[in-house]
Amino acid sequence: MGQLCPGPPETMAVPVRRSVPNDNSCLFWAVAYLVEGEVGRAKAKELREVCAQDALQDPDPMTRSLLLGFNSVEEYATWIRNEFHWGGENEILCLAKHYCVEVAVVCCESLQVLTYGSDLPLCSARIYLLYTGQHYDPIVAGAEADLPVEKEQKRQKKGDTSLESGCLEIAKRHVAEAAKKAKQRRAKKIKCGGCGALLSDAEAFAKHCQEVEHDDDFAYDCEEVEVVIEEGDEIPEGTIDLNAEHIYSFSNTGKDPLCHAFPANFTVEGVSFPSMEHFWQASPFLGLNDQLVRQIAAAPLDDAIILAGGESLQGRSDWRDKRQELLELGLQAKAEQNSTFKEALLATGDKTLVFLEADPWAGMTAPGGLATGQNHVGKALMELREKLRSSA
Repeated sequence: MGQLCPGPPETMAVPVRRSVPNDNSCLFWAVAYLVEGEVGRAKAKELREVCAQDALQDPDPMTRSLLLGFNSVEEYATWIRNEFHWGGENEILCLAKHYCVEVAVVCCESLQVLTYGSDLPLCSARIYLLYTGQHYDPIVAGAEADLPVEKEQKRQKKGDTSLESGCLEIAKRHVAEAAKKAKQRRAKKIKCGGCGALLSDAEAFAKHCQEVEHDDDFAYDCEEVEVVIEEGDEIPEGTIDLNAEHIYSFSNTGKDPLCHAFPANFTVEGVSFPSMEHFWQASPFLGLNDQLVRQIAAAPLDDAIILAGGESLQGRSDWRDKRQELLELGLQAKAEQNSTFKEALLATGDKTLVFLEADPWAGMTAPGGLATGQNHVGKALMELREKLRSSA
């Protein structure tokens, strides 16, 4: 009796995560993709209306509204029609019934698969959704992980759990990647188009172009880039980790004695300034327009900033060269004439002082987790702190 030739090995289905837009309608996008093979804002709006009508047509609207967590089904219908509101468990149940499918939600937070619609009559298909805690994505299946879209299987047989372990692996990978990303820090930099050097800001780039010789084709081009620093890596030069223990950071809210806006009277060149911010706004006009300087000093802070900004073209032409000197002049006068500021500055010990300010010359900003900027105010304060110590 001859041997039977073995057939081809059975191919295991591989779960693959697809992506839908990360907006408030991701649940509707994901379900529509798996069931209808299409996505779009019009379809998301249509499915929101399906959920609204399902509630409005409930034979027991009072009980339904309580289950939904609203005062009435009409209130819920208005809420779910709003494209800025997320869909959740209530909407999954409704869509499972609408499409007559079993919906398996793979939860990244609990690493469990929750199934909805198992009790629906005549239901024969199952779809998989990945839920990250903030977003839904569809999961499809195929014979290989990098399958093209046209070969993917969007629906599975109802009750078939053969994909669950693979789906949970996708959830575990997401959790691991999210944890890794949470530990990453980012810094915004200006990248020189000529030599690739990374600079803190546009002003630092301009200085770099003056000091570094580039080839003849260099057109002074640059681009903003984001530098990603993994856990344990050294942070790039010119950046500061604001969470480090040796950092003392403050913003210009008027609450910290070190900031410009903190009320602290002091006099410079016969003019009394109610705060360092008043002095700083008036400093471009010192020695040029005494009347304007006094108007700025006498005005409420918001009005002083507007007044100085409106006359900015009348300020000193050498402002960029003189601003460091004027900054030090104002801080020195503030320390000599205001004990609260002086004591607060000395109390910072040996910490690195960082002024959180949008102006990259004066302070630093941290849009990506690591602060970048020239921080001249912080540096001037640290120099003043050393002078105060040595003269004590």
